[in-house]
Amino acid sequence: MPFPHFQGRFRLIATALVTVVQLPPVLWLCVRTRTPLPALVALCLSWPYLRQLESPWQTTPRARSTTLALGWWCACLVFDLLMLPAVLAIRAGTPDGATWGLAGAVALVLGSDAVLGWPRLRRRTVRIAGLAPGLDGYRIGQLSDVHCGPQVPEARVAAWVERLNGLDLDLVTVTGDLITRGPSHVEAVARALGGLRAKDGAFVCMGNHDYFTDGEHLVRELERHGLAVLRNRGVVVERDGARLYVAGVDDTWTSRHDLTRALAGRPEGTPTVLLAHDPDLFPQAQAQGVELTLSGHTHGGQLGVPGVRRLSLARFITRWTAGLYRQGRSWLYVNRGAGTTGPPVRLGAPAELAVITLRRA
Repeated sequence: MPFPHFQGRFRLIATALVTVVQLPPVLWLCVRTRTPLPALVALCLSWPYLRQLESPWQTTPRARSTTLALGWWCACLVFDLLMLPAVLAIRAGTPDGATWGLAGAVALVLGSDAVLGWPRLRRRTVRIAGLAPGLDGYRIGQLSDVHCGPQVPEARVAAWVERLNGLDLDLVTVTGDLITRGPSHVEAVARALGGLRAKDGAFVCMGNHDYFTDGEHLVRELERHGLAVLRNRGVVVERDGARLYVAGVDDTWTSRHDLTRALAGRPEGTPTVLLAHDPDLFPQAQAQGVELTLSGHTHGGQLGVPGVRRLSLARFITRWTAGLYRQGRSWLYVNRGAGTTGPPVRLGAPAELAVITLRRA
């Protein structure tokens, strides 16, 4: 890095920020345990990571110290956010030691879950008018926003793949943002996702992060491992004499998308499942009679108010933040994603894998 003075300043700023974030839970733990041990543990977790920071854009190896430090800081942040409401909620009474202990423990556990939580399996049913009897009960798995990289290694992606494979799905989809950035994890994510298995195959569409590297290289690796990458095209899937059109659009942020082209091969009267990383394409999909659009991109905001879909950071980029939406005969499912970008933390937007079941209306 050509600016050593910047390195020093950034490291100083980062140290100050993590100190402020850690201070409330560390003090609380010190008081509860009546020892300085929590402060020593926080120092041991933080210092190895902080001393090798160079810039905000640095990609650090996924060492055990990195994982522990980031997990601890995110848990502390959630503790900070939850302890104030806890204090206000019990202010009217006289909290005893057990009450304070429970409040702090809940905050730290929720903080840890926000960082380390296993993706939840969400099951949704979509009713489609005119769906052929052969497709009634057809189950589609969705994995989105994998973001394979330093914080999401190949082994973790492979574990998600194994979980979906265990559901005996009819079709499995991956709706974009397979990597974080750069070429370092292209082969890894292709190998992991190449293990996806479903009766009618595995299909992928591209997201904006997938062009933060050589997108053509990524596509070649995915196809080499047996995945069908749908870039403004579709395929017909047949089951018991019934047909389903599975289409995918390319990335909207780099203006590679072409929905009309993606739907050009759709047989008349055939229900359509569209893979579109960006949920803002939903109104266009509805206008062209697409029955079901599967999207991602938002991460559900990553940070939001638990249980309140509207109150999340995703509201700054789209009205379609997370979950299932319906307009007329068209449905949209916005997957919160399995990975993360930026800090590896989620609050109010848990990571997920989804299974969508098609039913006759």
